[in-house]
Amino acid sequence: MTKEQNERLVVAYEVIGKALEGIHEEIRLAGKRYWPAPGEQREPVLSHVPNEEDEARRNLGISDGPIEDWLELDEPIGERTAQWLKDHPEEGKVTDAGPKVTRKGQEGGASTQETKSKA
Repeated sequence: MTKEQNERLVVAYEVIGKALEGIHEEIRLAGKRYWPAPGEQREPVLSHVPNEEDEARRNLGISDGPIEDWLELDEPIGERTAQWLKDHPEEGKVTDAGPKVTRKGQEGGASTQETKSKA
């Protein structure tokens, strides 16, 4: 090999080295984009799974929350419900004994119509 050929080989190897360095940098950046470094770990969040006692307390209306949530004072009635209450004022009243539940063709109590099972 001549001196000129050796110099050309050195220049070619330098160009190849720079190209490989650029490829390496691109792969590193792509890896950061698709697989970012894990961040700081958060504190664990503990949740409560409702059990039978919690279900019984909920059914009885016993709550640890504020009374406003239990009474649902913030929830407005809908337009259809308001119209129904205007049309049926006697059925919308609640007495000390509780609301009077009536069904079609009866004076109170449950319906005697039997339903067919779809099973």
